[in-house]
Amino acid sequence: MDTQRFQSQFHWHLSFKFSGAIAACLSLSLVGTGLANADDSLPSSNYAPPAGGTFFLLADSSFSSSEEAKVRLEAPGRDYRRYQMEEYGGVDVRLYRIPDPMAFLRQQKNLHRIVVQPQYLGDGLNNTLTWLWDNWYGKSRRVMQRTFSSQSRQNVTQALPELHLGNAIIKPSRYVQNNQFSPLKKYPLVEQFRYPLWQAKPVEPQQGVKLEGASSNFISPQPGNIYIPLGQQEPGLYLVEAMVGGYRATTVVFVSDTVALSKVSGNELLVWTAGKKQGEAKPGSEILWTDGLGVMTRGVTDDSGTLQLQHISPERSYILGKDAEGGVFVSENFFYESEIYNTRLYIFTDRPLYRAGDRVDVKVMGREFHDPLHSSPIVSAPAKLSVLDANGSLLQTVDVTLDARNGGQGSFRLPENAVAGGYELRLAYRNQVYSSSFRVANYIKPHFEIGLALDKKEFKTGEAVSGKLQLL
Repeated sequence: MDTQRFQSQFHWHLSFKFSGAIAACLSLSLVGTGLANADDSLPSSNYAPPAGGTFFLLADSSFSSSEEAKVRLEAPGRDYRRYQMEEYGGVDVRLYRIPDPMAFLRQQKNLHRIVVQPQYLGDGLNNTLTWLWDNWYGKSRRVMQRTFSSQSRQNVTQALPELHLGNAIIKPSRYVQNNQFSPLKKYPLVEQFRYPLWQAKPVEPQQGVKLEGASSNFISPQPGNIYIPLGQQEPGLYLVEAMVGGYRATTVVFVSDTVALSKVSGNELLVWTAGKKQGEAKPGSEILWTDGLGVMTRGVTDDSGTLQLQHISPERSYILGKDAEGGVFVSENFFYESEIYNTRLYIFTDRPLYRAGDRVDVKVMGREFHDPLHSSPIVSAPAKLSVLDANGSLLQTVDVTLDARNGGQGSFRLPENAVAGGYELRLAYRNQVYSSSFRVANYIKPHFEIGLALDKKEFKTGEAVSGKLQLL
């Protein structure tokens, strides 16, 4: 066992030529133990496992087999949390190769947040045994110091300088910051290392990137925001595990010489796979179309590198691909159904503002939109118009019949004690609810005067009267 400090000296190899000096010292020590003046105190362990701190781990892009793969780590670099992480001495990084990448990716609900259960070990017994060994050795030396007088010990160390320890037994133990997580057994370990987090060069903007007139310096290098190089890797999917104290983060790195270009619509997806370097078609690539909950459909690209898949498109979906060389690639798609491809109803009131007790007339018109250029009349059907006051309470419900060509109309009267505020109209039509609003207030019509300013003081008979109307 290597204690990082010094080895036990319970057995001493003493030369017989010093037997006379040893005998003299032993005779002096028999006078009594009261002559020993050594301090019996030993240092306590003062040990606490490094706490570490939160950080983020991500891959900015995918990589080809000829590029150096790397991940970006973002740690707090300007507040007290940095000092909690500096004690650990860096960040432990492990790189795994995933044998079945498609099965692994199908199990992940969100590819932006990879979930892999850790193998937690804790701090272990290494530092505990180090302190116990140092403490026991120090106590054994104290026992020997009590056995021999101070003068006898000085005579021995003068004869045998190699036995002089000085303050070695009261020096604090040297602890090692151990990784608190064991390697994952499910995935082959490619390499592991400890990277100097705070000594590494921070991420800097590219040459020539400068925002004229900016005063926030938001693109200035920040301590703790670094790239961790992983070297050139063969095509495949890799899992990166980073650990600082009791904190851990994971991400995946895609290595492939193939890129997937996609075009998504409401009911289908078109994928084209091509080489990253030459742009040539990549036939025979396995493609999975997933929404994060399950595989919606799958296929293999043809000789032109294209594949057309049929399925209703969710708002967010992923294309998972694996080419013939084993490279793994991913593409994220977003699709938002335009609200114009739907039934649109327009609800009008005869006035925007009413008083309590007024009658409200409502007119409804609508069109059925099929695409940005084509629409048709709505389907004739009955509807119900609900009136909600400013408190959200239902006042009344009016039956309205919507005609395909003329729309519909209805009316209702506000109660005399209607509260002031915003009122809502809700029209239920063919399992859909449409909304509009108007306001109620106890207002008074404004008073105003109109004055006539004539161009002349007097006009003759038959002469046209001219002037200006003035609102006073």
